[in-house]
Amino acid sequence: MTDKTRQIAIALILLAVIAMLWLVGNEQNNASDTASSSVAEASQVPSASAAGGIYRGGTLEPFSIDPTRSADRLQVYQAAAILQDYREDRDSADQRYRGAYFIVEGVASGIRREGDTRVYLDIRTTDPDQPVRANLLEQQNCGAARPVCEVEARATMVRRGQKVAVECSGAGIVGTTPVLDGCLLRGGAN
Repeated sequence: MTDKTRQIAIALILLAVIAMLWLVGNEQNNASDTASSSVAEASQVPSASAAGGIYRGGTLEPFSIDPTRSADRLQVYQAAAILQDYREDRDSADQRYRGAYFIVEGVASGIRREGDTRVYLDIRTTDPDQPVRANLLEQQNCGAARPVCEVEARATMVRRGQKVAVECSGAGIVGTTPVLDGCLLRGGAN
């Protein structure tokens, strides 16, 4: 086969692949267009899995990304505010945060391992020596392509100095460090 014939064959194959992708994409769009919109209108509250995947302005909406949780809007706190609340009044902060499920935003100061199984994220605060510790779940949500992955796979996506958001339950304070348990790393900070 000559070079010119080979180039023509490759071009034809590429055109065929592009045409098939275009047809498949249009078929999926048409199927969603013909679906009844009355079902969507009847349900005003988004499901947890639907709300968890919606980005607005480059960040996730403040709904849980955990499909087992309700679709209620979550409170959003800054890591520095949690530390400040514990420093000002430990009992009041415990009443507000302990056992509650919420989103915490901040800047990652590092992901570390404790023992064989526990992986945690330190989130910077205004005090460089005092982070908020987020104990990560072993199973994380890695996005639409990979809804469930191991914590190590998700942890490799976080870099020191990167803006992060986690959704967790407050677990009180250990020594001088506010602790969060059962944390899922979110796709972006709100």
